Amino acid sequence: MHKRRSIRLADYDYSDAGAYFITICTHQHRCLLGAIDDDNVTLSNYGQIAKTVWGAIPQHFAYVRLDHCVVMPNHVHGILFIEDHPEADIARHVENESNQGAEVGAQYIVPLRQTQRSFGSMDAGSLSNIVRTYKAAVTRQINQTCETPPPKLWQRNYYEHVVRGERDLNRIREYILANPARWAEDEYYRSLNS
Repeated sequence: MHKRRSIRLADYDYSDAGAYFITICTHQHRCLLGAIDDDNVTLSNYGQIAKTVWGAIPQHFAYVRLDHCVVMPNHVHGILFIEDHPEADIARHVENESNQGAEVGAQYIVPLRQTQRSFGSMDAGSLSNIVRTYKAAVTRQINQTCETPPPKLWQRNYYEHVVRGERDLNRIREYILANPARWAEDEYYRSLNS
């Protein structure tokens, strides 16, 4: 059986506070979310839902702050900031605990993280949990509101880049803003036309 290789940084905790640039692609890079007209994105019903659900992420994850985002015909680019939050602190404490039944007063620390790890590091508060929840919410809303939902909306994984400072953040912001005008040069556009 083929073992999938993770594209995440091996020793990086994706529930850590910081800025993340993510790209979420549609299945087989199909242009389900909209079209480009005169260097502007015209969103389809699916794309409108993807944009609305993106904007609602902080309502479900209070420790997330959104920055620039663009919904393209076959992918979503966005920057989000994960701020310090209790879920990450608890998960870190449990993971660093060498004795899984360590006594804390009369209480015991329960190794919650092990149970969650069986789903591929979907730790509470992690970037992967936020993206998984986003993709599921978009799919659910499309299935509920559109007459002909797609058989499969999203590509299995997502791409992320840990933002490394203000210069990197500004470069990514410019890339996001220019993305519709540069659609013909976009790697996701080229993959459709090759």
